Amino acid sequence: MRFFFVLALSFIYFINTFAGVSDAQRRVIDNQLFLLKEGMVTSEKVFEKAKKFDDKGLFGIGSDEMTKDEFKNYLKEKNFTIHD
Repeated sequence: MRFFFVLALSFIYFINTFAGVSDAQRRVIDNQLFLLKEGMVTSEKVFEKAKKFDDKGLFGIGSDEMTKDEFKNYLKEKNFTIHD
């Protein structure tokens, strides 16, 4: 019983962590991490590039747009911090 409770909580945490970051956006961000770490590109530029791959849905139904907080949380998961 405890195993299923822990599994359910970890599943909910994982879903909430990456709710607004699509697979295409993750690929874009992952490909730009080296450039970010070296200071060759700003986090704002990477956010804009990844934002182009927002899930728009069909006529706005089912749309899931990435927010700045979701972007920052994804970078934290990749052990990268943005200094505002």
